[in-house]
Amino acid sequence: MSIAFRALWCSLALLVLFGCTPDDPVVAQVGDAALTKAEYRRFVERLPPGLHSEDPRDHLQSLVDQELLLQEARARGIEQSTAVRYQLNALVRKRLSQRYQAEVLAPQVEVTPEEVERTFVELGFDRERLFARILVRQQQEVDRVLQALHEGEPFAELAQHFAANDLFAPQSDGVVGWIGRTQAQRFSIPPQTFLSLPIGQVAEPLRLAGGWQIYCFVEDRPADKADYAEEAARAAYREKWESRRQIEVEALSRSLSLRLDHNGLQALLAEPNPADSLAVLPLYRFDGGAISLGEYLHDLRSVGLRAALQDSAQVVSLARTTFLPTYLLAAAAQQRGWDREVEFAEWRERKRKALVLQQFTKVETAAKAPPSEEEVAAYYEANKTRFRTAESAHINQLLAPTHEQAQQLCTALANGSTVAELLARPGVETHGDPHDDGALHLRKVVRARYPQLVDAAFAAEVGQWGGPVAVLDQFAVFRVLHKEGGDIQPFAQARAQARAILEARRKDELMDELIQRLRTERASQVALFAEHL
Repeated sequence: MSIAFRALWCSLALLVLFGCTPDDPVVAQVGDAALTKAEYRRFVERLPPGLHSEDPRDHLQSLVDQELLLQEARARGIEQSTAVRYQLNALVRKRLSQRYQAEVLAPQVEVTPEEVERTFVELGFDRERLFARILVRQQQEVDRVLQALHEGEPFAELAQHFAANDLFAPQSDGVVGWIGRTQAQRFSIPPQTFLSLPIGQVAEPLRLAGGWQIYCFVEDRPADKADYAEEAARAAYREKWESRRQIEVEALSRSLSLRLDHNGLQALLAEPNPADSLAVLPLYRFDGGAISLGEYLHDLRSVGLRAALQDSAQVVSLARTTFLPTYLLAAAAQQRGWDREVEFAEWRERKRKALVLQQFTKVETAAKAPPSEEEVAAYYEANKTRFRTAESAHINQLLAPTHEQAQQLCTALANGSTVAELLARPGVETHGDPHDDGALHLRKVVRARYPQLVDAAFAAEVGQWGGPVAVLDQFAVFRVLHKEGGDIQPFAQARAQARAILEARRKDELMDELIQRLRTERASQVALFAEHL
């Protein structure tokens, strides 16, 4: 063999071994896996933003560590486990069915003005109700109020005794204000109760965080159609969308010859928790696929249904209402070849690796002893400031398109104008409830989106109008009604959070130890080519 031919053969062998091109060089070799520059770039692109500025060699080592864990998971059989397979198949079906609905069904759904009008009336958007309530803290207070109402004591007089509990009833008579169907949901009122409760009749008390709500409707009036047009249109669209989707599912069940496998059904009813040998039996068959007993049970458990199956009618009913549509829509997407596209294959592989690592972490850390009660208590004592209640502020908010116009709102408020009057001006908006003086529950967690508003609101005094401050491309003026949160929780309330923090920390430590061990054991199988980054 000539020297030139030997050199060519070596070059070809390296190309086959590394599976790369000059434009996509190998940056690391981990056993028989060659990691390329393209894989490295995709890995870095998906890192949290704060980690992008780290040394590229650190990112390369992280990519190698991931591959070491994947190879160890493969060696232990985790990669081929049913847990990983079922979860991955479910993700694939969901993605394919969503694409089919977006690209095939959605363009076929159009809502006419007549349908919006019908929905506006049928769903009760055409009516507003004057909402009154009494908020109480203890169950015995609920009983006492209901007894007093039964004996004829006026609702408004009873509400005065509990006025301090309700900041939304400014006149201390329990009257919150006029609400529509949408606002009723914000007050935890079931839609059917909003639509059907007679005027003056007290509803069944509602359990809220920190107490109970005893309520009734004092008066009704027609709603302004313009206030609820968008919501009625969305409701009409949802109704038509569900109808179109159901028609498609029924058509697919026929065209794909969906059929129940009675042998699988009998096996499932005889053994609700089938062994692996039985779990592969088909429960449903259709052209191009099947649904096994194992997948059926996995899908039921993923939506929280764990009770024993009673009979064949229940098995079929649960299948039709929970997941059969997704299987059929995904099968229709597969007929179009969407699952064979390069982009989809890359997405699927990313999800597969993530699920393998997730399951591996679960298995690796499951046998380790959880933190003791003493360790949890000690961590709480040493880190009490981490366990504060969430801080929030209840505000009235008005928005204007320019700083000058927002300043004019401040002047108008100082001169006695009401929020309702200002909201009627052209261009004046609110992120809050327009029917409740722009009331908005502002939480500190939204600071990333509204930094100036959150900082100003939490620094402002209660009851004073403040601003203007920038809110995205508008300017806000606001008044703080009251603030809450920020208190250190007692250990009884913080215990679960403290335990979760310790468990997460222990899990990270165990996985770090495993990675260090794999680095040492397989050092001879790893080669880094950082110069190719």
